[in-house]
Amino acid sequence: MKAYVTFNTGEKTTLNQVGGKAMSLIKMTAGGFNVPSGCALTVGFFEPWLSQLRDLAIFKDLHKQPDRFAELDQALKSHGQTLAFTEDQKKVVNDILTHHLTKGDRFAVRSSSPEEDLTGASFAGGYETLLGVPRDQVQDAVKQAFLSCLDQRVFYYKYEKGFAMDQLRIAVIIQTQIASEVSGVGFSINPLNNCFDEVVVNGNFGLGESVVSGIITPDEFVVDKNTLEILDQQIGSKEEAIHMAAGGGVESKTTKTEDLCLTPDQVKTLAQEVGKIETFYGFPVDVEWAFAGGQLYILQARPITAYVPLPTVMQTKPGEKRILYLDGSLTKQGITEPISVLGCDNIQVTQERLATAMMGKNVMADVKGGLATTTGGRMFMNLSTSLKFQGEDRFKNTWKTVDTGTVDLMDHLDLSPYKMDKLPATMKGALWGAIVKNLSAIGRVMKASKDPRGYKEWYQPFEDNFDLYLKEISGSRQDISQVADEIYMKYLDLMLVMVPFTYTAELARKKLAKLLNKHLDNGEEVMQYLERSLPDNVTINMGLMMYDLSQFPEMATGSYEDLMDKVDKDQVSSAFAQAWESYIEIYGCRANNEMDIAVDRPNEDGRLAFDQIKGMTMVEAAYRPRAIHEASVKAREEAYRDCLDRLPPGKHKAFVKNYTALVELGGKREALKYWFIRSIDAVRKCVLSLAGDAHQLGILDDPKDVFWLHMSDLDQLLNLSRDQVYARMEADKAYYGLLDQVHQFPKLMDSRGKILRMPPREAKPGELTGQAISPGLVRGRAKVLRTPDEKPLLPGEILVTRATDPGWTRLFINASAILLEVGGLLQHGALVAREYGKPCVAGIDNIMDQIEDGQVLEVDAAAGIVRIIASEALDQPVESGL
Repeated sequence: MKAYVTFNTGEKTTLNQVGGKAMSLIKMTAGGFNVPSGCALTVGFFEPWLSQLRDLAIFKDLHKQPDRFAELDQALKSHGQTLAFTEDQKKVVNDILTHHLTKGDRFAVRSSSPEEDLTGASFAGGYETLLGVPRDQVQDAVKQAFLSCLDQRVFYYKYEKGFAMDQLRIAVIIQTQIASEVSGVGFSINPLNNCFDEVVVNGNFGLGESVVSGIITPDEFVVDKNTLEILDQQIGSKEEAIHMAAGGGVESKTTKTEDLCLTPDQVKTLAQEVGKIETFYGFPVDVEWAFAGGQLYILQARPITAYVPLPTVMQTKPGEKRILYLDGSLTKQGITEPISVLGCDNIQVTQERLATAMMGKNVMADVKGGLATTTGGRMFMNLSTSLKFQGEDRFKNTWKTVDTGTVDLMDHLDLSPYKMDKLPATMKGALWGAIVKNLSAIGRVMKASKDPRGYKEWYQPFEDNFDLYLKEISGSRQDISQVADEIYMKYLDLMLVMVPFTYTAELARKKLAKLLNKHLDNGEEVMQYLERSLPDNVTINMGLMMYDLSQFPEMATGSYEDLMDKVDKDQVSSAFAQAWESYIEIYGCRANNEMDIAVDRPNEDGRLAFDQIKGMTMVEAAYRPRAIHEASVKAREEAYRDCLDRLPPGKHKAFVKNYTALVELGGKREALKYWFIRSIDAVRKCVLSLAGDAHQLGILDDPKDVFWLHMSDLDQLLNLSRDQVYARMEADKAYYGLLDQVHQFPKLMDSRGKILRMPPREAKPGELTGQAISPGLVRGRAKVLRTPDEKPLLPGEILVTRATDPGWTRLFINASAILLEVGGLLQHGALVAREYGKPCVAGIDNIMDQIEDGQVLEVDAAAGIVRIIASEALDQPVESGL
C-alpha cells in the first residue's frame, strides 16, 4: 500500500487506503471543485504503529466491552505517546511538504478514518483536527491526529454502528490552511424541516471551527436551492471568531455581532455550490466552506445521515405543486419501525384489492394522484387527494377517532398550498363507484342496526369458514403471487360482511355521545365508561388469555426451553397443554409491528409468547386483568343504569337501542385487523416455505433474506442465481440504511421532503395537554419506552410512548396510566386502556422529548391533562372513577 496519496492524484484510490474524509476531498478535486491542495497519509503509513496497538493484551481484552472503553482509551493513548516516527515515515512527511505542499506556511491536519463520512455514519466530532499548524510542527500534529482513533468516543460510535471492533485503522490529511475571512457549514437540505429544496448556511468571521464546534451562535441563511432566493436570514450573536495565531495554531478573538458575515451574493454563490456538490454525489451533504481573498473554498463534504428520506416515486419536481402525505403506519397502526420491502408490497396488494372492491377502480397504484401507497418502509396517505375527495371537514371528523393529534396539527397549519383545485384523473369516477359498490353494504348496515344480535349470528359462519381456509392453505407451495392474491381476496370478502359491525357501532356511539352531551353535564366522561369492556374484542380477549396462561404453575419454569421439555415429556397438566396450544393457534400470529410480513411470530417461535406471558406471572392483585375486566364490565353496567336514571324518559328508547348496538357490535371492530394479521401470517408461511427451498438450493444465504425482495421477484426466485437475487436487493438496502438513521418518523411530510410540525404554542408551566381517552386521576413515575421490550415497566409506573399495537398489551397491566403521542378513541392503546380501566391521554405532541424516566406525573385523564410535579409530592397513587 502506498504511504501517501495527493488530492490531485490520477491513480485509483480506495476508501480503505485513505479514509472517508480524504476520499471525499480527492473526488471533489477531480470533480473541479476549489479544494485547497493536500495529501493523505494512508492507513499503510501508520501500520507499524497500528500493529503494535492491536497486539497489546489490553486491546484484545477490552475492545468489545463498552463499559471499559474509557479504560481502553487511557491505556492505548498512554502507549501511543511512546510511538516514534520511523525514518521512512519521516521521509514521507518531508516529501509531502517539500514537493507537493510548497505554497503556504500553515496547514490543517485532520484524521480520516475508513469508516468515517459514510452515508450511514459520519463520526462527526469523533476524530481530531488541528488548524494553523506551522511546517516544523506538522509531524507532531500528525501523531496527535493519529492518536484520536484511540478515543473512547470513537469506540462507542463504532460499537453502536456495528463496525468491526477488532480493527484499528486511520489515515491523516495534511492540507494547505486557508486563512479565511468568513467560513462555516452549508447543508444541502434544511435540517430544521427536512425540505429538499432549501439550503441552510451557518457562518461566522474567521475559521470555521467556531461554527463546527458550536461555541457561538452563527449567522443563518435559508436559500431556495432552485431559484437562489434568500428565504430567511438571522443574525447570530457570533460572540467570538477564531483566527490563526502568529506563533502557530489558532486563537479566539471577540467579533462584531450586528453585521451579517456574508453578502447576499456570497450566500447565493455558496448555496449554488452546495447544490452542485449534492448533485455530484447524488445524496444530501453538509459542506464546510471558507471565503478567502474573494474565493470560495470547499474544505470538506460528507453525507447528511440524519434526515427523513422519501421514495422517488412520491416526489414532485422542484417548482411543481406539492403533495402532502400523512404517515398512516404511524398514526393509524402505531408502527414506529420501517416496514420491510416485502411487507410493503404485501400491504400494497391488499390496499389495491380493497380499493377496487370498494370503489370499482384501483386508486392506490398512483400515489401522486391516488389515495394511498405503502412503499419505502411506510404506509402513506395522499392527504391532498383525500381532502379533495372527502372534504376537509368530513376527513377531520373521521380521523379524530384515529389520531386526534393529526387533526389538531392540521387545524394549526396552513394547508392551502397542498389543496387541489380538482380531483386527479386517477380519482375520477371513484365516488360514483363507491356508491354503487356500497349499496349492498348499506343494506347490511341497516340490517345490523335493526337487529344487532341477529346480524352477529348471521355473520359468524363467514368467519368460521375463513378460519378453516387459512389453516388449509398455510404453507402452500403454489405461486406466491397467486396464493397471496387468493388469500387477500377472501379476506376482503369477509371484510365486506364485517364492516357493518364497525359502521353500525360507530353510528350508535356518535348518537349516544350526542344524546349524553345534550342531557348530562358530564356526558363525555360517561361515554367513556359506556365503551368499556365491550364483548367480542379480540385484542382484549388475547390479553385475558395471556393472563390466564400466566397463572398456571407451569409458567413458573425457568425458561421456555425448560417448559417445552416438560411438554415433550408430558410433564404438564392437560389443562395447561390445551390452553397453551389454543393460545398459539388463535393468537400466535400476533406480534409487535405485526402488519409487517417479515416480523417473527410466536407460532414459529414460542419464546416470543412465553416471554410476554411470563411477565404477567407476578402481577399484583390490583392489576390482575380478569379482575379489572369484571370491574370494568360492572362500571359500564352501572353507568348504563345511571344514564337511565338521569336521562329524560322520552330519550330512554333511543338510548337503549344505541347502547345495545354498541355493546353487541362495538367489540368486533378489532376483528378487522385480527383477520388481516391472520391473512398475513398465512402468506408468510407460504413465503417461508419457498424461501426454505431457495436456501437449500444456495439461492438465499438465509431464508429470511427473502423479505428484502419484492412480490414480483418471488414467483421466479427458484430460477434466479444467488448473485441475481442479491443484486436486486442492493437499492432497497441502501434506502433502508437511511431509514435506520431516522429516530422518529413524522406525521406530515410533503412531496419535497418538508416536515410539517405544530407551530409553537403557549402552555401552562409544567403542563401537557392531549385528548381524554380513558378517565381517571393518577400520580406516578414516568417510564419512557420506544419499544415494548426496551426496559421493564414496573407496577404503578406511567407508560409513556409514541404509539402501541398488540405487542404492547402486557405492559398495560403494570401501567397506572398510559400517555401516547399518537392515537385516538379507537386506537389499540385507547381500547386496551379503557378495558383495563387505566387513565389514558393521547395526542400529546412530542411527548417522548418532553418527559424523562422517573419524572413524577399527575395524569388527569378525564380532562386530558398531564402535569409534571415535584418528586417529593409523590404519595400513594390516586385514582378516581365515575
